[in-house]
Amino acid sequence: MDTLLENFERQTAQLRDAQAAAAETTARVSSSDGLVRATIDAGGSLAKLEFAPNTFERTTPAQLANTVQSLVRQGSLQVKQKIADLMAPITEGLPDLADLVEGAPSLAGLVPPIPSFDEVEEPPAPRPESFEDGGSILRNEQAPIPAPKPAPKRVRPPRDEDEEPPSSWMTRGD
Repeated sequence: MDTLLENFERQTAQLRDAQAAAAETTARVSSSDGLVRATIDAGGSLAKLEFAPNTFERTTPAQLANTVQSLVRQGSLQVKQKIADLMAPITEGLPDLADLVEGAPSLAGLVPPIPSFDEVEEPPAPRPESFEDGGSILRNEQAPIPAPKPAPKRVRPPRDEDEEPPSSWMTRGD
């Protein structure tokens, strides 16, 4: 029992260390042409984006957007793989609850296996070259949003000259 407790404490400390290291994990990726560099944080989000000074002279906005998307995806996969690699030694070989306590349910199905993130995702469909072509850097839409219709103008009906104007609190009842 003492050996099990020592192993549990050691693995708990290893898990804390691995979680701290995973929280600090980043990936730095660069485009093949060297025009764009991106840093991806532990959550898979873009933390830093850098462009070479001549980037805008050597590429189009659509190509640049695709490059940035590709780098973020690639960096995110690298971060996930680094975190999976950090956690693998800790979770590997852990005994199941059913192995420790007689009659206890197995927890093996509750903990998913750590996947390998080495596979490459398919590149996104090409986007239009410009906004005039119906493209957007925010959404992948092709149809423009229609402008709202103007509200109809109100026309006041004509009054008879003999008719008394309506009384109002604004006219002080005069």
